Amino acid sequence: MSQQTPYPNESLSLLSETATTLENTRQLFTRIYKLFQCGPYKLCISSSTQNIKVILEIPEFRNFTVLFLVGGHFKKEQLDEVLEFEREDQDLHIIRGVIPEDYYHPNLFKFTDVHYCDARWIRLEHLLSIKNTFMITLGMNNLTIPDINTFLHHWMNSEYELFEFISIDIEKGPSTPLDVLFRGITVLKGYRFGTWRRLISVNSPDTRSRQIMSIVWSKSRIDMSTWSIHERPKQLDRNDDSLMHFDEPYTPEFIVLQLLKQRRVLDSKLEKVGEDYLKNQELIKKIDETNNQLQFKGVEYKNGWPVLRGVDASSRVLA
Repeated sequence: MSQQTPYPNESLSLLSETATTLENTRQLFTRIYKLFQCGPYKLCISSSTQNIKVILEIPEFRNFTVLFLVGGHFKKEQLDEVLEFEREDQDLHIIRGVIPEDYYHPNLFKFTDVHYCDARWIRLEHLLSIKNTFMITLGMNNLTIPDINTFLHHWMNSEYELFEFISIDIEKGPSTPLDVLFRGITVLKGYRFGTWRRLISVNSPDTRSRQIMSIVWSKSRIDMSTWSIHERPKQLDRNDDSLMHFDEPYTPEFIVLQLLKQRRVLDSKLEKVGEDYLKNQELIKKIDETNNQLQFKGVEYKNGWPVLRGVDASSRVLA
């Protein structure tokens, strides 16, 4: 007679007819986790769950790397229970489901990596509350291009870090109105990782550790990433997640952006100086000197946009 493995009987013995489903789940999870010596894990909770707070308070379930919320319609009370959870370098991904459009919670961007597939409830004032977040992904939303322009100004003028990566879905259309997106902002067009991108910089570089932002967009999404000018930017390979691309620091682009800002200030002063001949000549001389520096750095102009060529030097390594 062949011997049967004890595992099925052992698993069944863990289930108690008098215990709740949640308690039995906890017991099974603990046994399986120890049996297979599992590492980091992700926790998935459905919108039909009525006791999210109880689940998150169970010690065995607290140390997830990512909390996924999936389902139909989420209630305010359910979302409050999640956003009031004490976080320890953990991520929140609401990847399927509907969130009330009048919802708000001060901790909505407090997780390390936040993904809201339904972001129609996110407003401009919410974006302005972002601080020290690693990654944010906003799916379907009601944000406008002028809203994003205001957000870019806020990033430039802040004295602290806001985020490292953010992706915002935009309304599909033939093109993004760049004059609206970058209104009032000094922008440089640069070439990195095989694609053209727009670059902007902070106004107080001494107080910021990530001084430059790279902006890339498609017909339906805007991607923004921020970098220290002293670090090598990186990007996962589009076809192979095991490969990471590295490029040279954004120092050349940052220097050019500072020169462009300097010239912008000089141009503004020249417009306001009036008929004072000596001041006019002094400003024109400074503008010419700045233009010469920009030309020496390799800046060209295309359709009114300053372009810096020849910086891309990306390399690939295993991620």
